[in-house]
Amino acid sequence: MRAQAALLKRQIEAKLAHRIPAALSPIAQQAPRLHPLGISQLDNSLGGGLPLGSICELTGPDGSGRSSIALSLLSIASTQGVCAYIDVSGTLSPQSAAAAGVDLGNLLWVHFASGKQSRTPSRSSASLRAIEVKSHSRWPVYGGCGSSHPRGETKGLAPALEQMLFDKEERRKRKMEGTPGHPNQPLGLHTASQDQVEWERFNLRKVDETDPLRRMDRQAADAARLRAAQGVEVREAREQKPANQLDRLSLALRATDQVLQSGGFRVVVLDLASLDSQEALRIPSATWFRYRRATQESDAILLLLTREPCARSSAACVLECSAGESPKVQGVLTAASYSAEIARQRTGPAHGKKAPGRATSWDATPMWMRAAGR
Repeated sequence: MRAQAALLKRQIEAKLAHRIPAALSPIAQQAPRLHPLGISQLDNSLGGGLPLGSICELTGPDGSGRSSIALSLLSIASTQGVCAYIDVSGTLSPQSAAAAGVDLGNLLWVHFASGKQSRTPSRSSASLRAIEVKSHSRWPVYGGCGSSHPRGETKGLAPALEQMLFDKEERRKRKMEGTPGHPNQPLGLHTASQDQVEWERFNLRKVDETDPLRRMDRQAADAARLRAAQGVEVREAREQKPANQLDRLSLALRATDQVLQSGGFRVVVLDLASLDSQEALRIPSATWFRYRRATQESDAILLLLTREPCARSSAACVLECSAGESPKVQGVLTAASYSAEIARQRTGPAHGKKAPGRATSWDATPMWMRAAGR
């Protein structure tokens, strides 16, 4: 029986070899290549670092060490290739990044501003490639790739409605003043039949101006004629409103999509930590699926900084960060203590088993402590 099954398998594979090589043979799973974070405790816990060609998330409240981990990763990745930092709220400090060992010459910093509220890099960060995107769009666009969100299709709806109402009044006016029996034609007896002409003349002789229905029709016709003479007022926004969080989030998603699709970036950091959790959770799953496909093709790491996990099943690794009890010597703070728990780690296929929660902690010295000689 086994021999017959093996023979049948070889025959099917031979038939499909020109289209699907080894159609019935299982594909050998290769161990993913890992990129170190630069923090030995975290690297040991993750088995070597974050997997290349995947989406990874760092979650937690403010002050939980997310930015410190991201800068530690960029300090290593920027020496090996070009990296990008998509900054939604402009929270990245080039001075802190340089102090953490990030090569600013290989870092693309994309941040967003509105009107005159722009932020330019200082002289110490002159080598940093900064792109400032100004938001003047009233309609947010999700998903990137230059495709408009269905909500954007309603742009210009108000003038269209006003024009439709104006045309409706015009048709109503022509209907009330038209030839009887032909409501959509202008007034004129030269195109009407002889019976219609005689009926119209009889109606003019027998018309009663005190009839309330006749007076209401005449008043409506006069009002429509007055509105037509005045014209339709189309309101236009003269001043652009400043960009809000939704505008910046839409532009950040589009910028991330373009950076990932272009390729050539080692690590791309998308900082959504300043946004409300509900705004990040509203990002559709199709966006994360497209990002995951782009990272697999470009062999890059997309690192998300969020308050709560939002990439769902598209994330290969999720770390829940938190702040620990900082060590003190004679009441003086000597370092900042952080901890991270592995909430998800998928190093195999999409249906692979999730790693159990493992927590690790470490101490870090912030830049202001190093500057003070601590």
